[in-house]
Amino acid sequence: MAFPKVEQDVVIEKLMELFRSVGYDGASLSQIAQATGLQKASLYHRFPGGKQAMAEAVLDQVAEWSRANITDVLTSSAPPADRLNKALAHITDLYDGGRKGCILRALSLGNEATVFQPQIGRLFQDWIAGFEQLGLDLGLSPDTARRLAYDVPVRIQGALVVAVTLNQPKLFTESVQAIKNQYLNA
Repeated sequence: MAFPKVEQDVVIEKLMELFRSVGYDGASLSQIAQATGLQKASLYHRFPGGKQAMAEAVLDQVAEWSRANITDVLTSSAPPADRLNKALAHITDLYDGGRKGCILRALSLGNEATVFQPQIGRLFQDWIAGFEQLGLDLGLSPDTARRLAYDVPVRIQGALVVAVTLNQPKLFTESVQAIKNQYLNA
């Protein structure tokens, strides 16, 4: 009996959701097999490096999405206010309006997760650079643009943790709106 073929991007999406919900350390191979619908042998065939390779594939997909939907948007030639609105809308969608936890946070916690911190750090640095450029394009001073840019991931991540923990997504969307207001009114 042949098993149905599962596309790699579907497998990575399922891995992302599992890691997002239980973290890297918390995801057992049995849970991974169940979540993806693949047998352990198939998982090792697709990801010879095991669970670490699976998490790296998730991070690669997140990095690609982040570059296309946040960094490239923030640094495009569109009017700055449009770039801000679009990037924040993408961030809101990424976290389902404050209902989904952060995959970067989930993969950065735990004893085994330190291996991912450099790649996660680069993602946050890209966000910061994009938001800093946006601030400069809005006419903010370099110091203000830099300060606001560093504040974005802090506010996003903090609001996300609280919103998900308290099951109050409005806290996240209000924080996103505050970021927007801070940029447009600085």
